[in-house]
Amino acid sequence: FFSFFVLLFCLGFFFRPAYPFMCYVCQEEESNKNCLTISMCAEEEKYCVTIRNYVETKPNNPPHVISKMCSPTCPARSQQQNQTYQRVYCCEKPLCNVNGASSKHSGYGVMSLGVLTTIAYIFACGL
Repeated sequence: FFSFFVLLFCLGFFFRPAYPFMCYVCQEEESNKNCLTISMCAEEEKYCVTIRNYVETKPNNPPHVISKMCSPTCPARSQQQNQTYQRVYCCEKPLCNVNGASSKHSGYGVMSLGVLTTIAYIFACGL
């Protein structure tokens, strides 16, 4: 019975879902709350990307604009040019770019926690 849960965990860990891959998309918005449009990605686009462009006009409080998109690759992580700093976040799960933070590994952690909780419950109930 335990091996069944291990098999399910491994299948979920290594194989991607068959449903369409989707990401949040927007262009040069000032806030994440304006970046909640969902788009189906092309088959070759396996990454959700968030790009934050910061312009240093005030110390410790740079204004920024946010762009989100589907992408076949993860662009360069961050760049700085003159007064502008660009921060790039990439993730590989559907709709993972909701808040712009990289969540590449968070899906695995949540899945692992769920499996461990299920196993602990089974042993606690004596099933």
